[in-house]
Amino acid sequence: MSQVIVGVFDSFQEAETAVSRLVDGGLNRTDMEVHASEQADGVSDPALADAGTSTASTASTDQVGVFGKIEHFFSNMFGADDRPEEVGHYQEAVRRGGALLTVTVIDEAHVGMVRSTMHEAGAVDVDERAAQWTSDGYTGFDSTAKAYTPDEVAADRKAFAVTRESLDVGKREVETGGVRVYSRATETPVSESVNLREAHATIERRPVDRVATAADLTEGSVEIRETAEHAVVAKTAHVIEEVVVGREATEHTETINETLRGTDVEVERVDASPHGVQSTDEAIIKAPTKSV
Repeated sequence: MSQVIVGVFDSFQEAETAVSRLVDGGLNRTDMEVHASEQADGVSDPALADAGTSTASTASTDQVGVFGKIEHFFSNMFGADDRPEEVGHYQEAVRRGGALLTVTVIDEAHVGMVRSTMHEAGAVDVDERAAQWTSDGYTGFDSTAKAYTPDEVAADRKAFAVTRESLDVGKREVETGGVRVYSRATETPVSESVNLREAHATIERRPVDRVATAADLTEGSVEIRETAEHAVVAKTAHVIEEVVVGREATEHTETINETLRGTDVEVERVDASPHGVQSTDEAIIKAPTKSV
């Protein structure tokens, strides 16, 4: 079962952009119709353009105009009498400088793709727009009203920015200090004990009383050498440690806590109270495209 998805855009160019993306997505151009008062060459409906004489019961674009085409399209869908209120909103959107794109979807699997493509191309919520128009006095589509001029279109589309701050966390390298390594000579007093040996000549005289012999009468001499040990100092350098200078990187996770600011735009519908007191209720934002 085929479905018809209707989208409203702020301009003919945005609607044509959606058409191009849908064609790239695999849909047939003949299944799409664009209705806009600013469209070029007077042909935006390939189905009607290709129909030739087989559409004798349908008035030409020049005779009926863009609003007549929209009227004819919705009359074929809903009949002349039993039509949703939104049909008038679609016509009013075109009168106020917008464009209407209708897409006939044969394969139900393409419905989601069509909706998302329209949304990404700039489709607007017709009910939300109607609520804004109502707050300015809009009571329904008037087929006798003139189309908006470019200046009126610009004045009608008062833009209220909806802003959001985004948090971008980056990294930058900063110096946090460092180390400087020196190599210098040091002197450390030390004390060591060593035992030194000395050899001295000794003379001992002993009184004796005996008869001298020939050996005792012989001349001779004896020399005794005295010795002493002295401390000898020698120093040898030994490497007892090496200091390696380098750098290693470590990582840690830091949580950044910030408050992001932004602005929201609320749409309120203001109804006239019979006692002169106004009451407001917040409008419900609906999807930007409609399935009919």
